Amino acid sequence: MRTLRAARMQPEDSTYWFVREAFGWSVVLQLVWRFPRPPADRALRDFAQGLADGVLSRRITVPRTPLARPRWQHEPHPAVLHTDPGAIPAGTVETWAGAELDSAPLDPERGPTWRLRGTRLDDGGYALSLTTLHLVADGRTMVTAALDALAGTAADPLARRPEPRGLADTVDGIGVLGAAGRGVARAAAAATRTRSAAPEITRTRTPAHERAPLARPAWTTVTVAAEAWEKAARAHGGTPNTLFVAVLAGALRAAGYTGMLKLGIPVSTRTDGDEGGNATAGVSVPLAGDPAPGDDLTALRRACKDAFTRLAAGNRTPLVHLTPLLGLLPTKAVVRAVSSGSGMPDAVASNLGDFPAELARVGDVTASAVAFRGTAQGVDPALPYRFGDGVQSWLLRIGGSITFSVAAFDEQHFPGSTLRTLLGAELDRWGVPRVLW
Repeated sequence: MRTLRAARMQPEDSTYWFVREAFGWSVVLQLVWRFPRPPADRALRDFAQGLADGVLSRRITVPRTPLARPRWQHEPHPAVLHTDPGAIPAGTVETWAGAELDSAPLDPERGPTWRLRGTRLDDGGYALSLTTLHLVADGRTMVTAALDALAGTAADPLARRPEPRGLADTVDGIGVLGAAGRGVARAAAAATRTRSAAPEITRTRTPAHERAPLARPAWTTVTVAAEAWEKAARAHGGTPNTLFVAVLAGALRAAGYTGMLKLGIPVSTRTDGDEGGNATAGVSVPLAGDPAPGDDLTALRRACKDAFTRLAAGNRTPLVHLTPLLGLLPTKAVVRAVSSGSGMPDAVASNLGDFPAELARVGDVTASAVAFRGTAQGVDPALPYRFGDGVQSWLLRIGGSITFSVAAFDEQHFPGSTLRTLLGAELDRWGVPRVLW
């Protein structure tokens, strides 16, 4: 039954399908490795073959049966490594990776749904990028897929399942109607709980498209020693994740954000045996008074814990329960409903977690750092819709190293190299040595 569930688009996937259909966006995720020297060609080819065998190689098929959900099927893409000619300056890896994230040609229906690209650096090093569609995988699924491919153990359970047709699509369409009805009831109950449990997070912000007229995020990637990060967190009564949130909030305040901040923290909801591509929920944490660098993190830690407790108790935003309706309602109606709330978070702190050292190793070469990030391709600056607001960051730990990439979607508050400058200063004030890419 778990494999059968994974073969249909799930509510966690549907958001990324919706923005594709409604706005023409492709939400793309990326892993970037920095190596001191190029891995062997054979090791890179084996990595590509593992990716072709794994869960990132899935294609979506839209049934002709009304209301039936799109189906996933395993379809190996050619195990290709795209290699740039020549070498790029070592100081431009961030720019090179950003261009790949913005332009990798991925398609969930025709493929490919992932792409591996590498380039030599002029200091003798090597950079490697893996991109995939968020529709296919969330962050943890993507990183685990890369780890399996590197280990030579990649396999997609859907490769063993025949594609459903005819009656199966009819039955699924009927089920969608039932799920939509249940979703409406749950949304109504959730709205009641939300009003009684926690006030709506209200803020006064200029619309995102006015603060980001070009719709081009600024990027900075940071690598720190895990030991130094944990020491700083403990010294101020926090956790590594609390410090992560505090650094992002501090950068927003330093950039000029005032009043209540809305902090979004994604949380994995994946259970054992869940073979779907996306399994992520999220919590919102209101923050009126930030911990200044060097202050106590206890209050922020408590606020985050309270939000996680509410999520564990089943308290979700009402809109989450309405995802089964995405394919049943007119696109304009859905857009109005989504945009009528308190808006996107001012900061999103996505901690993907700890991964073994094998994630950093291709053949006999170990990366000096591995970064993760994501964005939306195809955002039209002429339209009043934006993929993100404020800052968004993705953190992962591999052994003794922590790397997090930060995107600033607010061009008004983060012009030019402002993000890089403010992040560096914020980490200095917390006493955390760092390397900025």
